[in-house]
Amino acid sequence: MIDRLPAYSVVVSREDGLWVAVVEGLPAGATDVEKFEELPDAVRDVIASLQDIEPDSFWIDWHYRLGTQDLTALIENLREWDHLVEHAVRQRDATRRATIGSMRSAGLSYREIADVIGVSHQRVGQLVAESGNDAVLRQPDELYAAVEAKLGQRLRDPATHDLVGSEVPSPFESVLVALLAAAQRARPDFRGDLLSGTASVLTEVATDDAFLNSR
Repeated sequence: MIDRLPAYSVVVSREDGLWVAVVEGLPAGATDVEKFEELPDAVRDVIASLQDIEPDSFWIDWHYRLGTQDLTALIENLREWDHLVEHAVRQRDATRRATIGSMRSAGLSYREIADVIGVSHQRVGQLVAESGNDAVLRQPDELYAAVEAKLGQRLRDPATHDLVGSEVPSPFESVLVALLAAAQRARPDFRGDLLSGTASVLTEVATDDAFLNSR
């Protein structure tokens, strides 16, 4: 059985120009900060001090309430979209650098490459210069290793029998990694249901002839 991290419910509000955080059910469990970004560390320090535990040994359920409005879902969803956008941009940039490098090796000019990838030829020149200082195309990430270990032998190009995304992560592989990363950011005791529910949907779609034969 996996040990579950204890969870503390924290309500955040705005009072007198400060962000105020109150730990529900914990006497004296309150703090305030000037900047929103300071809340996580401040709250963890308060809980850890009052409960005599390590700051990373518990989970926090955040609730954001301004007046009569509960903004929890909106703020958490915005943060998750920020994570996903950052992940997508990072993978897009890595794939673009790999594409430019391969096209240059094939003898194409900056203008020809620009025509393919949809940027100016000057920008292609900048990217070529930048790639000399950043040759890492695949992140040394445990999540990537997990995805590759689980799916590597199943994701093969039927024409060449080569692994899809063998040079850089494919979009499909990256989406799986982003999904796992999102699950890691969810509350630990929710992760199993989140992933099993997603797996159930994918399994159902995998047997849907209309979807499998659609264009």
